[in-house]
Amino acid sequence: MTKQMRIQLIVGVVSIGVVLICVVLFFPMPRGSDLTIQAPAPPWEVTPAPLPSPLLSVIAVKANVPIQDVKTLAESELRDYLSKPIQRKEGAITYAIKLNLDSLTMTGSSDGTISVNVPFQFSGWARVSKKIFGQVVQQREGIEGTATASLTLAPTLNSDWRITAETTSDISIQKAEIKILGITISVRRILTELVREAVLPKLENLIVTYITNIDIKTRVAGLWTKLHEPIVINQDPHITLTIEPLKILAQQLTSDGKILSFSLGIETYIQANMGDALTDAPDTTTADLPDIQFVDALESGYHVMAPIEIPYVAVEGFAKPHVEKSHELKGIDTRVKNLTLYGSGTQLAAGIAFSMPALGAEGQLYLLGTPVYDATAMSVSVAEFDYTLTTRSLLLDIAQTVGAGFFPDLRATVEEKLVFPLEDRLTELHKKLAEVIAERRIGSSVVLRGTVDTITPEALYLTQTGVHIPFRLQGDLTCEVNISSSQFP
Repeated sequence: MTKQMRIQLIVGVVSIGVVLICVVLFFPMPRGSDLTIQAPAPPWEVTPAPLPSPLLSVIAVKANVPIQDVKTLAESELRDYLSKPIQRKEGAITYAIKLNLDSLTMTGSSDGTISVNVPFQFSGWARVSKKIFGQVVQQREGIEGTATASLTLAPTLNSDWRITAETTSDISIQKAEIKILGITISVRRILTELVREAVLPKLENLIVTYITNIDIKTRVAGLWTKLHEPIVINQDPHITLTIEPLKILAQQLTSDGKILSFSLGIETYIQANMGDALTDAPDTTTADLPDIQFVDALESGYHVMAPIEIPYVAVEGFAKPHVEKSHELKGIDTRVKNLTLYGSGTQLAAGIAFSMPALGAEGQLYLLGTPVYDATAMSVSVAEFDYTLTTRSLLLDIAQTVGAGFFPDLRATVEEKLVFPLEDRLTELHKKLAEVIAERRIGSSVVLRGTVDTITPEALYLTQTGVHIPFRLQGDLTCEVNISSSQFP
């Protein structure tokens, strides 16, 4: 056998061996029908989750009465009252005294009491009639001096909104004596009686009348009714703030020296509704102002529950461009299409239709994962996506023949791309709410002011239509009720 013949024989044997190997590998290779996966879908039912309990909010209300207004009114009326001299006769002595009021001072203390000092300049005359040697002799002498009356008023706010007040007063006059026809006359005594009988009651009546007739109830009642009306925060998307006032808390009156203040707190539930506009008329059946409940201390602060629901179709629409396309997974071209999301139990189910043309493989897979909210990224994503049990068992069959190394990559890709951002929504909610409550005038004498300090997720659960996340907005909300002198009776 020549060398050339030997070479030809070896080549022929090798060729036959290659053919036999290919035949052996080809016949066991699964066909396209063997690589089709049709896993049963998880049930389209969610497990009901309890809603987070709302937290009470307290809107601080401060009604302010400028003490300067009370002082101006009292001073004006007192001057008119004292514009004429007051005459008196005691036995042989006749008096005519004119009281000239200097500018009075009126200040408040931290316990709500009001102190009034009323300085007087007094002038006039005293006349004595005396019988001397059978004849009546009269002599008149002028008198003048200074005096100071003091008044302390302690107002009390009652549970039925009435204001009552107790007063104490005194008069201090410098020593003022004159002699007429040898008779020493004490002007201090007569002037003290005069001020106590004629001036102080008038002063008390003026100030007490003004203080006890301050009508806080009407102004707070107007605010109470207004709070029942929804407040539109934004039109598109529609965001409405609803408030449910429950009761009125209060502390007794206080003062910083210049302002007499009534500190109240409206206890309420507040919620932000996002979505369709409210069409129902405001519920004013509970709009009657309740009686006051007094407390030792008031702490204001609100908690607004703002439920945000992300429909499954919205998440699908955001994720599809990232998921429904060709992916190179372990070097195998994998085409993903028809991403379907829905709630199943307490988990998010993701149905994925795929095809691998190179292997003739295709089918429908299902992943289950727990949705979570990432506070840093302000987004909803899914943690630890995994295949359903039925999908996993079918994948084991295909893994025995062609291997399934690409399936973990497919799962990781879906998990990475299935992220729904909420930053724009939350930023808009924060911005619009802050604008609405920054300074909102309610009527002519009430101003609502507030801040938005934090936005935090309260919970995350699934509904039949989407992912539901109630967010809690926290901050401070106060109302100022200003009562001017023109509003006094």
